Amino acid sequence: MDNILEEIKNDLQSIAETIKAITNVDVTIVDEKLKRIAGTGPFKEKIGRYAPKNSAFEKALKTGRQYFIVNPGKHPICASCEEHQNCKEELELCIPIRNGEKIIGILGMSIFDKNTKIDFLNKQEDFKNFEKRFSELITTKINEKKLGVMIEYRSSELMTLINSINEGIIILDSQNRVVTVNKYLKEKLNVSEKTPVKSIFPVKLLQELEKKDFEGEVGPVEIKGIKFVINSSPIAVKGQRVGTVLVFSDFSKMQESVYKASKMSEIVTFDDIVGESDAIKYAKSQAIQIADSEVPVLLLGESGTGKELFARAIHFQSSRKNEIFMPINCGAIPETLIESELFGYEKGSFTGANVTGKIGKFELAKDGTIFLDEIGDLPLSMQVKLLRALEEKEIVRIGGYTPIKVNPRIISATHKDLYQMVLEGKFREDLFYRLNVVPIVIPPLRERGYDIIILANYFLEKFNKIYGKNIKGFSKESEKLLLSYPFPGNIRELRNLIEYAVNFESKDYISPETINQRLHRKTLEEGKTLAEMVKNYEKNVIKEYMLRYGSDVESKKLIAKKLGISIATLYRKMAEE
Repeated sequence: MDNILEEIKNDLQSIAETIKAITNVDVTIVDEKLKRIAGTGPFKEKIGRYAPKNSAFEKALKTGRQYFIVNPGKHPICASCEEHQNCKEELELCIPIRNGEKIIGILGMSIFDKNTKIDFLNKQEDFKNFEKRFSELITTKINEKKLGVMIEYRSSELMTLINSINEGIIILDSQNRVVTVNKYLKEKLNVSEKTPVKSIFPVKLLQELEKKDFEGEVGPVEIKGIKFVINSSPIAVKGQRVGTVLVFSDFSKMQESVYKASKMSEIVTFDDIVGESDAIKYAKSQAIQIADSEVPVLLLGESGTGKELFARAIHFQSSRKNEIFMPINCGAIPETLIESELFGYEKGSFTGANVTGKIGKFELAKDGTIFLDEIGDLPLSMQVKLLRALEEKEIVRIGGYTPIKVNPRIISATHKDLYQMVLEGKFREDLFYRLNVVPIVIPPLRERGYDIIILANYFLEKFNKIYGKNIKGFSKESEKLLLSYPFPGNIRELRNLIEYAVNFESKDYISPETINQRLHRKTLEEGKTLAEMVKNYEKNVIKEYMLRYGSDVESKKLIAKKLGISIATLYRKMAEE
C-alpha cells in the first residue's frame, strides 16, 4: 500500500470521533505528506487538504518527537508555521504514528476553548496514558490486514481505554440499546450491558436526552444518589449515525477540579500589592522575608485591607507555589458544616451526605497553602480539632477511621483582637500561639495617606479596560475628597467606588459629584433629621453587606452576626421606610 493511512481512513475517522466523544478534544490525523486523513470539529471539513508547512506536525514527522504545546500562537516552535498569524488553538498535542521504525503520520489533538484547556491541563497524567493507548491503537490497525482481527483489536483496546477513565461511559447502538458499560458505572450504579436504558435513567432525564436526540449536555442530574453531568455525542460512520457515547462526569469532582484549576491560575505576586506608604512597605517587607519558609503567619487587619492578597503573594513566592492555595472563610461556613468542609466525610456518615463521600479542603490542599480567613469566628469545638490536625499533620474524615496525612502551610487572618478573645475564653490559647508565630499587621487604608490616590488610579486603569472607557484621571477636588474620606470598608470599598465612578462618569475626569453619589453624601445636605440620616446609613450598610455576602437566609444570618445584631433586628431595619 502506497498510503497505509489512506487505506484505513474510515477506521481512523471512527477512532477520531470516539476520542472527541470521550475527551471533548478535537482530533486530526495527517499522513507523512501532511495530508489530512481524518478529523473532527473544524478539522472535519479539511479532510483531504494539507496541514500548514513548518507546523508542529511537520516537525513531529521529521524528529519523531511528541510536542505538547500550550498557546500555539505564541509558542516559539510555531513561529515559522505558515498559519501562525491565524492560529486560534489554546493547546495542541502532536503524537507520531509509527509503522515499525518508520513514521507514517501524526495524531493531533487540539483545544480551542479555555475551559477545555483548563480541564485538560488539570488531568494531564490521565490523558498521557489515554493518548498513548490511542496512538498504539492506530498503529495496531495499520499492522492488521484482516477486518475481523482489526475489529477484535478495536473492541479490546477501546474497552481498556474506557475502563481506565475515571468517568462513566455508556455506548448505545443506533436503536439506543446499551452496548457497552465501563467499569466505573458498573461499580457506581450497579448496571451492565443487559440493563435497559429505561432502568438506568430517571423518566424525565430520558425524555430530556430524547428531546436532544441524544446529543449535547444535560445536568447536573441525580442518579442513585450521585449527581452527574451527562454529555451525549453521536458516533457516525460514513455520515450515518451508528451509535451514541454517553459520558457521566461526577458533578462534585468537576466542581473540585474547576475550583483547583481556577485557584491555580490566580497567581499573585508582591508587585500586585500597590502602595508607597511606610506602613504598607513594612508589611510587604515582613511578608517577603518569611514567604519561602514554612512558618505559620497571622495577618491582622480590618476587613477589606487586602489580607487575602498578602496570603496569595506569600504562597506564590514560596516553594509551594505549584500546589493548591485554598482560602477558607471560617465565618461564612455554618457551624454544623465546618468540620465536613475542612476534613471531609465518608459515604453514609450522616443523613444527607453524598453517597460517595466528600474530600475535605485540608485533604485537597494537603501539600499546598491553606488560608484561614476570619479565624476568630471559628467555633471553640472546631478549634480543638484544627489544633490536633496542625500538630499531628493528619486528619480523619467524619465517619472514617483511617488517618490521612496532610501537611499544608497555614496562613490565618482576622480583624478581631485574638489576644483579648483568649483572655475572655473565646479562643484557645494553645491554638493562638500555634497560629501567631509571625504576626503581620496590614494597615487600614485611612492610615496609608497618598496610597489612596495611587490605588484609585490603579483601579481606574483596570476598570477603564474592562468597561471600554477612557477616563483620564481624577479632578483635584475628587482627590481631596478621596483623601478626606475614612474608607471604613478599606481597599474593597475604594475598589467598588472607582468601579461605580467609571460606569457613571460622563466627563474626562472623575468628578466629586459622581463620588458623592456613591458615598451617599447628598443625604447630609438635604436637611433630614439625625434619626433619618442614621436610618439611611444603616440601610446602606445592610445593602452593601447583602451585595457582598448574598440575600438568602444563611447570608442574612452571617450579616446579622457580623453587625452584632439579631436576625430579627436585621429584618426590621430592612423593612423600615
